Amino acid sequence: MTTFDLQRVLAEGLTKAAEALAAGNDEVHLHDASLHLAHAMGAETVAIVSVTGDAETSQVVADSDDVRSPTQSSRLRDAPAVKQALATRETVLAPDPDPSRPAGTEDLWAVFPIVVDRRSRGVLVASFRVADGELADEVLLCGKAAAGLLAVVFSAGKGGAMTGMERTRKVTLTDVRRERRVRAIERYRAFIDSASDGIVVLDENGTVLYMNRAAEQATGYARQGLEGKRLSQLVLQEQHELLQRMIALGARSMPVDNFDLDLVTTSRDRITVSVASIGLLSEYGAVIFAFRDVTLARGLETELRRTTEFLERILNSAVDGIIAADLQGSVLLFNHGAERICGYRAAEVIGKMSVTELYPPRVAQEIMRLLRSSQRGGEGRLEPVRRDLKSATGELIPVTISAALVFDDAGQEIATVGIFSDLRERLRMEERLAKAQEKLAISEKQAVAIELAGAAAHELNQPLTSIMGYAQMLLRRLEPDSPHQKSIDTILSEAERMAGIVRQLGSLTRYETKAYVGGAQILDLGRSSGQVGTDE
Repeated sequence: MTTFDLQRVLAEGLTKAAEALAAGNDEVHLHDASLHLAHAMGAETVAIVSVTGDAETSQVVADSDDVRSPTQSSRLRDAPAVKQALATRETVLAPDPDPSRPAGTEDLWAVFPIVVDRRSRGVLVASFRVADGELADEVLLCGKAAAGLLAVVFSAGKGGAMTGMERTRKVTLTDVRRERRVRAIERYRAFIDSASDGIVVLDENGTVLYMNRAAEQATGYARQGLEGKRLSQLVLQEQHELLQRMIALGARSMPVDNFDLDLVTTSRDRITVSVASIGLLSEYGAVIFAFRDVTLARGLETELRRTTEFLERILNSAVDGIIAADLQGSVLLFNHGAERICGYRAAEVIGKMSVTELYPPRVAQEIMRLLRSSQRGGEGRLEPVRRDLKSATGELIPVTISAALVFDDAGQEIATVGIFSDLRERLRMEERLAKAQEKLAISEKQAVAIELAGAAAHELNQPLTSIMGYAQMLLRRLEPDSPHQKSIDTILSEAERMAGIVRQLGSLTRYETKAYVGGAQILDLGRSSGQVGTDE
């Protein structure tokens, strides 16, 4: 900054400080003066200290940082630089004696005495952060001029500076902040009133300081009806803690995420508003909340969420697997049935896997070709076909697949959806049924064979008995040397053999076979009747 620019800034700051002091010597205007001086002089802080009598009683009457306490008053009164300035009535430059000052920093105090009737009535203390330990002459002249202005202000009070100020107005730091806050709200009133969203200004306790026309229309409350009252009286009880937490964050200039509040209007209607924080007034301990009515939007969101949850329950209650994917193959939907069939969790698949990974090679492409053809169900539809899916363990799972293309309003393909029926249990049942049918057929064959054998034995027994009787009768009538003796013996032995076979047929209990000529299978009478070897 050039010397001319510095002089201009100092002159402007001194002028503004003089205007603030001319408006009054109360703490509000003294504080404004300290702010203007700190800005103009480039000081870290500017404090105005008033002392009485023997300088044993001191008070910080203004501070550009709004930090005033007995500890600070004591520190300023006991500082050697302040004592020296009060005693000599000369400007004193000294290092900042603050023990809490960060190590490695170089802060410099400039203490300007405030002299009234040749007596020191206070000091103007400016704290600077300098690199070379020196201040520009213009800055020092500005500080001396400001101390002279303060001397005029202090001399205007009867009975001394402190007495005059106390008689003019005795205020607390809270009063100063309150007035500054009111003036700040006035400064932003045009912006607040012109906003289309509802805007309400609150203090750190949630008390309404100001609200615009849009807020009146949204809540039904007039500005005068709510000013000075807690906003929480419009908010449902269960949201009071949320509201107070957000107010506290906003008052401390901390980030406040948008949040919803349920308000009760003057007509007892309940509306939902989306609230955002504006940090324009946080330095004054105030919070600006802008809000808009989102009752309809939140109602639609709730209804959509309920509908979505209902559809998800339907999809997840289906026994069959349902899988949907976009045209790039990315899985969009994977219901519980699909989890059960494939062995994947939905979270492992949705948005992370391609649907082609769920099929053996080239099967997915084949299904897409069938979907776009008219061979099975028409274009865009696929009637059930038998294919395999690949599980998480690599196992091939037999399923029937029916699928369809999903189109948007313009008729463009946007996704595919497939329904999969697990055939493993069905195939196992079919296998068990086939075995049962085979066993049944064998049992039926055995029953028929046993019944047939019983009937044959019964029918053959009588003629066989006659043959054996006549053969024995002939044998008794023949002469011992008869040439027919051998023939009759043969007839009789073969008849007895046949009688043995008939007895075996009558005693069949199971169906056993044995190999015969040409690879054929015939009934094994011996094993079937339990008389092995007797059929020879």
